Order: sequence, then C-alpha cells, then structure tokens
Amino acid sequence: MLKLPVPEEEYITVQTEPSEAQKLMVKGLADRAEKIRKERIDPRLDNMLKVTSDGRKLALDQRIMNPLLPDDPGSKVNACVDNVFQIWQESTPQKGTQLIFSDLSTPKGRAETSSTRKNAPEASVDMENGQTGEETAMEASVYEDIRKKLIAKGIPAEQIAFIHSAGTEAQKAELFAKVRSGQVRVLLGSTQKMGAGTNVQTKLVASHDLDCPWRPADVGRILRTFKIKKNVEVTDNGKDDF
Repeated sequence: MLKLPVPEEEYITVQTEPSEAQKLMVKGLADRAEKIRKERIDPRLDNMLKVTSDGRKLALDQRIMNPLLPDDPGSKVNACVDNVFQIWQESTPQKGTQLIFSDLSTPKGRAETSSTRKNAPEASVDMENGQTGEETAMEASVYEDIRKKLIAKGIPAEQIAFIHSAGTEAQKAELFAKVRSGQVRVLLGSTQKMGAGTNVQTKLVASHDLDCPWRPADVGRILRTFKIKKNVEVTDNGKDDF
C-alpha cells in the first residue's frame, strides 16, 4: 500500500512425482476420510484434522509418516537440497544467503541413536496408513536431514544454522548478524520462529518454502526486503494435491 521499493522477484515452483509408497499411503488417507464420514468414528481415535495433518507430513517426506521407508531420491526434500546447493555455488562471490521454511519435522531432540535402532524390535509396516507395529521415530528431523545432505555436497557445516538453536533474544541477534554478514549462508526455520521480526535480509538471494503456511501474509516474506535478486519458492504440487 505504501509503494515502497521491493526486489524484483522470480517465483519458481518445483514439482516432483510421488513415490509408489506415497501413492499407497494417500489411498490410505482417502479410506480413513471416507470411514470417518460414513461410520462416524470416535474423534478421539481418528478425525479429519488428523487426516489432514498426516497428508501434510506425507507430502513433505514419506519417512515422517513411516521411518522404515527409504529416502526417495525424487522427494521434495531432495529437490530443495539440490536447489539450495546450486544457488549457494552461484552466489558464493557475494556470500549470498538463503532461507528454508518448514513448519513440519522441526528439530526437537527426538532423534533415535543408532544403538537404539539396533536394539529395537522389528516392526511391521502398514504401507497405506504409514504406520508400523512399533512406536518409532525418524532417525533425524527433516531439518537435520537437509543439513547433513548439504554438508555432504560441500557446504561447510558452520554456514548452516537452525533458528531453533537460538533460544534467547541475544542468541537470535547474534545469529541474525551472522546471516547478514554471510557468515551463515543457509538458515532453516519455521514460520513462527523465522517470520515477523527476522532481520536477515542484507545478502538474501533465495527463500524456499517446503510446506505451505496457513496465512497468505506468511508467503513471500523475502519481498519485504530491498537487496534481493532472486526469490525461489520450493513447493510440490504433485504431492500436495491429495
């Protein structure tokens, strides 16, 4: 409304194809929804909000729903990793920085250790519902998975940070200063933690959205800054259209 100067943006939608496991699990979500509609299932056992939540998790990465499933090379997460690394290489001369938004599978310290996984009983897999016979967790969150893959491609570990690692205002200020200077070049966070008030725009060249936020105001936050040449929106129509 104020007609302030904003950067020239470039929106890019990256569309990937669902794996066979995801196709089966989407069918399971549809079956659950139909059962809820017809049989009036006790909402404490299952409800449409749970079905919607599971659909969002499945669209992000099939391993969130079922940790025994393999890492799909063509997944949304892996497409994002490839894009982030390519832009990191291209923007190295000016120390360009990037934001990755994901409201799901955030780091909460729930990752299993290798010894725990080895000692755990073998679980049976329900492919359609994304459930196993034993309570399990992903070996790492999507955040940790992305960081591990970016490091493996060649990005120094000290250039990648999670907004969740800054627990105080002083720590946030220090982290944001590192992003503005290009010392940290990839910052991952959620809409809540990395939304309004995040002052890191100085060297930003790209913003990636792994899942769609609930409010339109939370989309395209990179356009509220001044020195950006590119805005990359990473979405996945192929897996989000349930």
